[in-house]
Amino acid sequence: MSKRSMLLSLGLAVCASLGMWAQSPLGTITGTVMDSSGSRVPGVEITATQIGTNLTFRARSSEDGTYVVPNLPVGRYSLDAVSQGFKTFKRSDLVLEVSQRLRVDITLELGAITESVTVSGEPPRVQTEESSLGTSVERQRIEQLPMNGRNVFSLARLVAGVQPRNYYDQGFADAGNQGFSQIRFNGGPVYGNQIFLDGGANTAPVHGEVSVVPMADAVEEFRVETNALKAEHGQNNGGVINVVSKSGTNDYHGTLYEFFRNDALDARNAFVTQPDSSGRLKPVLRYNQFGGTLGGPVQIPKLYDGKNRTFFFFGYEQYRYRNAAIRRGTVPTPQERAGDFSNTRDGTGALIPIYDPSTTRANPAGSGFVRDLMPGNVVPKARLDPLSLRVQEYMPLPNQTPNNPYTNAQNFLSLATSGLTQSTTSARIDHRFSDKDSVFGRYSITKNSRDGQGWGMGVADSDTFARQDQRDNWNGIVTWTRTISPSLINEMKGNVTRQNLIFVHPSFGGNWPEKLGFPSIIPQTMFPGVSISGMVTVGKTDQTSASGVRAQHTVQFADSVSWVRGKHQIKMGVDQRWVRLNWVSYGRPSGWFDFNASLTGNPQRPAGTGFGQASFLLGEVGGGELRVRPFFSFHSWNTGAYVQDDYKVTPRFTLNLGMRYDIASAPVERWDRHSNFDPFIVNSVTGMMGALTYAGSTAPRSFVDRDSNNVSPRFGFAYDLTGDGKMAIRGGYGIIYMYTDSGDTNGDNSNALGHEAITPFVAPTGGPYKAFQFSVGPPQIIQPAGANGGPAAYRGQAMRYQDRNAPTPYLQQWNLTLQRELIRGWVASASYAGNKGTKLFGANYNLNQLDPAYWSLQLSLQDQVPNPFFGQITSGAVAGRTVSRSQLLLPYPDYGSISLMNSHGSSSSYHSLQITIEKRYSQGLSLLFSFTGGKLINDAFSDAGSNGGAGDFRLGRFNRRLDRALDINDVARRMVISGVYELPFGKGKRFGANVNGFTNQIIGGWQVNTMTTIQSGYPLQVRGANNFTGINWPNVTGDPYLSSDERSIDRWFNTSVFQNPPDWTLGNVGRTLPNVRAPGIFDIAFSAFKTFRIRERARLDFRTEMFNALNWVNYNAPNVSFSPNRQGVNTNPNFGRILSAGDARRIQLGLRLEF
Repeated sequence: MSKRSMLLSLGLAVCASLGMWAQSPLGTITGTVMDSSGSRVPGVEITATQIGTNLTFRARSSEDGTYVVPNLPVGRYSLDAVSQGFKTFKRSDLVLEVSQRLRVDITLELGAITESVTVSGEPPRVQTEESSLGTSVERQRIEQLPMNGRNVFSLARLVAGVQPRNYYDQGFADAGNQGFSQIRFNGGPVYGNQIFLDGGANTAPVHGEVSVVPMADAVEEFRVETNALKAEHGQNNGGVINVVSKSGTNDYHGTLYEFFRNDALDARNAFVTQPDSSGRLKPVLRYNQFGGTLGGPVQIPKLYDGKNRTFFFFGYEQYRYRNAAIRRGTVPTPQERAGDFSNTRDGTGALIPIYDPSTTRANPAGSGFVRDLMPGNVVPKARLDPLSLRVQEYMPLPNQTPNNPYTNAQNFLSLATSGLTQSTTSARIDHRFSDKDSVFGRYSITKNSRDGQGWGMGVADSDTFARQDQRDNWNGIVTWTRTISPSLINEMKGNVTRQNLIFVHPSFGGNWPEKLGFPSIIPQTMFPGVSISGMVTVGKTDQTSASGVRAQHTVQFADSVSWVRGKHQIKMGVDQRWVRLNWVSYGRPSGWFDFNASLTGNPQRPAGTGFGQASFLLGEVGGGELRVRPFFSFHSWNTGAYVQDDYKVTPRFTLNLGMRYDIASAPVERWDRHSNFDPFIVNSVTGMMGALTYAGSTAPRSFVDRDSNNVSPRFGFAYDLTGDGKMAIRGGYGIIYMYTDSGDTNGDNSNALGHEAITPFVAPTGGPYKAFQFSVGPPQIIQPAGANGGPAAYRGQAMRYQDRNAPTPYLQQWNLTLQRELIRGWVASASYAGNKGTKLFGANYNLNQLDPAYWSLQLSLQDQVPNPFFGQITSGAVAGRTVSRSQLLLPYPDYGSISLMNSHGSSSSYHSLQITIEKRYSQGLSLLFSFTGGKLINDAFSDAGSNGGAGDFRLGRFNRRLDRALDINDVARRMVISGVYELPFGKGKRFGANVNGFTNQIIGGWQVNTMTTIQSGYPLQVRGANNFTGINWPNVTGDPYLSSDERSIDRWFNTSVFQNPPDWTLGNVGRTLPNVRAPGIFDIAFSAFKTFRIRERARLDFRTEMFNALNWVNYNAPNVSFSPNRQGVNTNPNFGRILSAGDARRIQLGLRLEF
């Protein structure tokens, strides 16, 4: 076998991946070679030379005169064509973009090779050979457009068909990179998008968040593709972003910069009219971003000169972000801390009576229970629980005048602070071994730390700010390109992406239960959470994420072969991806202890009696829980293979034909630490339907079956209508299977019953008694039993069910596009783009839902009847001697709710008109106009599974199509205009071309830039009902739409048309209102630069950047909570009112030196 055949076979046989590699950071120059008579010329030697590095790439024209120079790094090129009998053809200053097929046709003139013909001018920019929709964002825009936080990924929103889920989540001080990762391509699901850095995957499984955000000054270019992707693209949600980092050249180049923000420069929010308690009108903000880059040839004096061969590029950046916000809450007064409640009153000034829980007894004169009043409304000192007194020492004292002199509400103020420090380091090496072999490697790491405080309570702080996070993200890639022959090129890559997050509460690992004197049965993990009704919480009471670790990595290997044969450019590839997620999240690991007013209230007439602080001092634990949660380690793999043939049928007509196959393993937990409720099997213990199954014991190791049917055809065409490359019609269709790993993994680590143990703190049944005495502690802490718990474990409690039948979600995409060059450098396109989503994530609902056929029983459903499970079930709502009749009519009467998790059962459809007008940078101007008008309809919001979806079905078990409507994030119209413009004043410009140096420093070097967004609002969702069904959807009896002259922020829509549904009926309002939307967005980001030239090779920019430059009030959505009482009257005074607005004007100042 020849060497060529061996390498080709190896490229097809290597084990492989997901196709996330497929988005190459390279481009192609192609065209046809003709003589002056129009005849094709074969055998012409074509040489593309990258300007700046002098690297050369060669090809030869085929028998029909066509040539292809594939796998070229992006950048500027010159092109030479040489053939005996013809003058040498030269064309310079060609700009090649990411994944671009740049067409450069060559006409040779008769003559000697020693003579040359030089052609100048930019070739037509109309895309005449590919059917995909996409836009490249050039370096001038990356470096010069105003970006809040200078996050390059925020520029993806400039592209038609791209929509951020939340307009304000654009990457500013986003430590987790989650906000801007939630972008939507042409109506596809958010999350799970594929974002590449130099052709390697740069996203993590959980949330699909970006791992490393490259420095803007280290980015050469990036491209966004949104529709009709080639076969090399797979396992994504319909769109791809590929960022290409800068490489060194034969000259040394670099930058130094500093950007600065301060709240003193910002405008106040429109809804802030009075200073807060600290006298401020704006939240505290301090932000500094600084860094630099350097690139050039690798040179070691007297040892090595890397010009034309070896290049480096290095960058470092850091930002420091500090913000603060006022927290107001209520804490006990000194009198109440001592147990004296003789002055504890309600809002009217009436005394709140305290009852003695130790006197609780059955009512001798009737039903229920009675208690005696606490003498003098004072708890005797001998009755004060010693543990309560020790915990109370960590509660702050009042420091503010209360809002109400009777209740002492809001008598405590704290300045909650948060700080984030992040650094990014990136290093890249490119080396050319020979004309046949080149290698590049890059390593990038982002490290950030976040800390803060909320209530100023130190180890006892309960605020969300009270956490220390350390996050280390890195990405590394090595790519080897081998030119086997001018028509056969092999590319091999290895890529690793890793995220490591450690988040801890200040008390974590400090043995605080022992220090406080808690009973020894309480684990020593952290400060226990104590909640007292009406008061600031002490310690963390979160169910999850109080402290923990999340470490995830993706290892990828890929190999692809590009083969040019006649009219065919064929690319074949195989890719492999291995994923691991290690995860533990502690919530309530040392317990959550709840103290409420009921245990010191009047059992006969509880309203207005009892006080949580009194229950706390008496040590009367009213509720809570303690969780024991294991460490999870999930692993999975994904494999994909593809073939793509770009077939040049005629010089004007090209077919893009492709086929792809994807297969993925289901996630498996290393120690089988998860379980699943199976509703379709008979419980061997109870004989009833439904049982808990355990991974690796009574069920397969993963609860999701492998889907092996993921074949993805791709078809596209492009036709040059005019024959001169200035007008083309294109179209394409394809099926894309989505990335499911994060969604399925989310379900697995949520299903841990048996491996996760929850000890509920509940009172004995039969009376209003405490769960236990605080200083004594619970009688036992339940420990995980694993599979030994059996199929009936946790019977009577809420369960989770993950459907094994989980076919891979997929999108069908299509587009038809007409593109035309208007004048030189200006290109316009109009596209119809659509897709249809099938088997999407997002169809969650309660499987244990009462059949509406039983609603005719009405109030008798609430009747208490003998409980057939009494004695079998010992805790939960089904543990008592009696249960409601409705409980026994449920499909699974011996369980609580059964949440269907991560179901692959939703669907969507999207249709849009997209218009783009673009001028690439030349003569000081770059402009991109993007308009999208579309409609997205689905039956549930789909986020691609990173959070398991978000079902909001009225009758999910019985009729999910009932709620098909506009998506909650549907945007009917979106227009973005971005531009960079150097004002035509000063030396060498249109005006003042010959002014002296002093005058030039004043009038010259000015530049203005903008990103202007106009976007319609999201559809509104109105919820609220009070009619016994538990389904929170009202009736709508008319049109809620109000015209612009009727509408105001105090009445955004017609609230009078909403009514409480009659008892035991289903509200008829849609999932979203079809014709009522939240206010839209009008935002102008604007910047002005003044550039000072420092000799020939350096420039210094002073930048002023403004976001929402006009300080336009972008109102947020109105309140949509309809709150009817039993008489059906709405009790929410804010229903239909707008109560807040988005960010006011923000200003950023910057200095940037480029050399």
